[in-house]
Amino acid sequence: MEKLCGFVAPSGVKAYFFTGDRYIRYDIERDSIDDGYPLRIGDQWPGLFDRDIDAALPWSDGTVFFFRGEQCLSYDLENGAVRDGPRPIADVWPGLFPSGVDAAVLWGSGNAYFFRGGLYQRFDGATGQIDPEQRPIAEDWPGIFPGGIETALWWPSGNPYFFAGDQYARHDPDSGALVEEYPRSISDWPGLPIGPLAAPTPTGPVETPAGRAVSVREVFPGFSADFEGRLPYLYQDIKGLVTIGVGNLVDAPEEAAALPFVHKDSRTPATHDEIVAEWHMIKNAPDLARKGHLAAKKIHNLELPDAAIDDLVRRRFDVNEARLAAFFPGWAQWPADARLGAHSIAWAGAFFPNRWPTFTAAANAGDWLAAAAESHLREDGNPGVAPRNRANQRLFANAAAVVARGLDPTLIYYPATL
Repeated sequence: MEKLCGFVAPSGVKAYFFTGDRYIRYDIERDSIDDGYPLRIGDQWPGLFDRDIDAALPWSDGTVFFFRGEQCLSYDLENGAVRDGPRPIADVWPGLFPSGVDAAVLWGSGNAYFFRGGLYQRFDGATGQIDPEQRPIAEDWPGIFPGGIETALWWPSGNPYFFAGDQYARHDPDSGALVEEYPRSISDWPGLPIGPLAAPTPTGPVETPAGRAVSVREVFPGFSADFEGRLPYLYQDIKGLVTIGVGNLVDAPEEAAALPFVHKDSRTPATHDEIVAEWHMIKNAPDLARKGHLAAKKIHNLELPDAAIDDLVRRRFDVNEARLAAFFPGWAQWPADARLGAHSIAWAGAFFPNRWPTFTAAANAGDWLAAAAESHLREDGNPGVAPRNRANQRLFANAAAVVARGLDPTLIYYPATL
């Protein structure tokens, strides 16, 4: 088998696996490979090493560090472009294995771990430095492929996974031990090992998309799910607030009780008392926010059907639409990308638009580049909002391009960059 390399995107929605010159995209919630993969790395990741990637390390700001041999580069995942490099590993990560790494993982604690052969090194998140000591994997990671690790992932559920050859293992970060019944075959993961290319990929220059004749209301649920995920059960967000669906807050038991929950196994309707009990169980679960938005999957009992999630998202969208249309005098004439960007900010809260005077002035003047610069949601304590911020900036920059180039303002051009 060719070497496997993988990482989980900072949004926690998708994972990516690389082998040779190919890669797949993996949907975390559906637990399956996305349609149309594998694709060729060189056709889809401009500037990235086009084959034989050794390791990938995602960072909370949306950067992913890729390693091949003695080289390292940083990649802007949201904008699909190299930020820096390639450069020698010794220049980017002083003190790290200078001749290359086999695997890397950002731990839930904020530390990072790098593996080479039977050894590993730690990056201390508190000091921002590499611990120069190279320690044996076998001593500190009992049972986790002591002869060498090919790739390591911190799954959004709080479970670290390690891969080597045709096997993978799950590690318990609390006990520091291998979970019972592991290692297992990587065939448990749909799409692994990575097979041949799905279809020939186009070559030559990429044409500017013509845009999509689709309403903002129709496209918004999928757009926001890329940043929030789409979960049918109650969970704690990063602030410990009870949430469901596509980032829909239900941080009061009676709000949850008003929703049509069903039992996850029997699909029979849940009672008012059962829903309230479920809400309190999730709200009071220790460390649930720290472990990530998928951690509640292991303990939940009730779920919202897909139709109920769709209805929840549409109802909140419609409330925001009415509020935005009343607040901005020229709302109906805004380019569709700008309206999608405004809905994105409103969805994430932050007292928008009432307490955003500088953005409001730019938007009312039709200065979409200035609006892009003022579209930033605070990331303090919530680094996961960084991908949404980058998407918002792209949306308003697209709106500026639509006006400057005389393009159809009713079409949505995102995720393309005009």
